[in-house]
Amino acid sequence: MAEPISRMIDRGAKIRWHCDVSVNHHGDADLKRIAKAKCGDYRLANKHPPCRIPGCPGIVTFKDCSSQFAVPLDTITDRDDAWWALNEKRRAHLKALGYRMELGKWVAPVKEAPA
Repeated sequence: MAEPISRMIDRGAKIRWHCDVSVNHHGDADLKRIAKAKCGDYRLANKHPPCRIPGCPGIVTFKDCSSQFAVPLDTITDRDDAWWALNEKRRAHLKALGYRMELGKWVAPVKEAPA
């Protein structure tokens, strides 16, 4: 079972968020702020809020970076139907916005210069 935020705070966990659209969009999760807004029993596993960068259509995933190797907090994997459903939904949404996949990364649509 996924660890609640209150336990992460108690052990001084370093949790980072990462955007699924841009590798340049990432940062430290403010666990105390999240706990205050959601409650101490809230869990970050399988939660995918919007990217914090204005205008970015991405969603974020969380990793525990408290030790030498980052550990993803999501409990669903590519062996689960929920993982495939989420990825198909994300792919359809981003393609509708004009994004394309190139070398395994999402590429934003090119904005045309005004005439």
